[in-house]
Amino acid sequence: MVMGRSFRIKGSGQYVHGDRVQIVDAKRHKAIHKDTNEAVVVTWEKMSKSKYNGVDPSNMFEEYGVDTTRLLTLADVAPTSHRNWNSSTFPGVLNWQKRLWLTVQEFLNYRQSPPPTIGDEEFKRHDDYLFDSRNYYVKGANFNFNAAYQFNVVISKMQGLTNSLRKVPPALFARSLQFERALGDQLIIIAPMAPHFASELWEAYASAENRLSREVRWDKGVFEQSWPVVDYDYGLDLICQVNGAECCVVKIPRRRLEALSKEEVLEIALQQKEVEEALRRRQYAKFAYRLQPSYEGLINIVVPKGAEPVPVVNKC
Repeated sequence: MVMGRSFRIKGSGQYVHGDRVQIVDAKRHKAIHKDTNEAVVVTWEKMSKSKYNGVDPSNMFEEYGVDTTRLLTLADVAPTSHRNWNSSTFPGVLNWQKRLWLTVQEFLNYRQSPPPTIGDEEFKRHDDYLFDSRNYYVKGANFNFNAAYQFNVVISKMQGLTNSLRKVPPALFARSLQFERALGDQLIIIAPMAPHFASELWEAYASAENRLSREVRWDKGVFEQSWPVVDYDYGLDLICQVNGAECCVVKIPRRRLEALSKEEVLEIALQQKEVEEALRRRQYAKFAYRLQPSYEGLINIVVPKGAEPVPVVNKC
């Protein structure tokens, strides 16, 4: 539910317009009525005309547009939580949109007029960083789209990916396949939430010169592209637990992790020093393994309460 900030005279409980209120201490929610100096109670409540705390959607659409209004609504809090409608939170989304727009524009410029090259070793270091960033944020976005349904986290992940793209030198804008993939995938992922914004950026992105990717349907729109997935050679987390307590995390390439049987996963877990220390030579009773494809695996090894360590056999 979207909540608006309301103001009530402390003594009478009468609701007053926000423009008749002076905030004295924002952190402590202290305010007074401008005309009478009476103390005013500041709270967040369901929007309604009688409380003078509503926001006219048409004004939002006129000032920000439909896509940005949708992003502002989805950002910051989970869909199941109350959304305190506060304009002070808007700059995060607005600045991100500007940075993403600028990134696409610079991508086009550098593809048309490549900047000076950098050394192979430095280029590879940045390229590997982009490979890791793309997979990390695509993994998180897909999980929160399809499993957790936390659209605010999807937006946060895409903001993180934009930051990663803007950290690398111009030479990567001009010549990196990983940069091209990450930028394109970002536009595809935000398209369901901001279709007009993403479509405009995609049209510009697809017009770039010296294109490298064979995955992109360059002659098609953003909604006709394949949905981004985690690369098979990217390391996913295998979380190892003993009695529900995390012991360690093992990185395993997606292709291998998704092909492992639960018995093979158990064998890998038992080989980890941290798991061995947690077991303390005690015999486990059972184990459970859960695989979240393209995201992570989790194995929990259960040791009965009061289990005694297995005696060490002397083979002399």
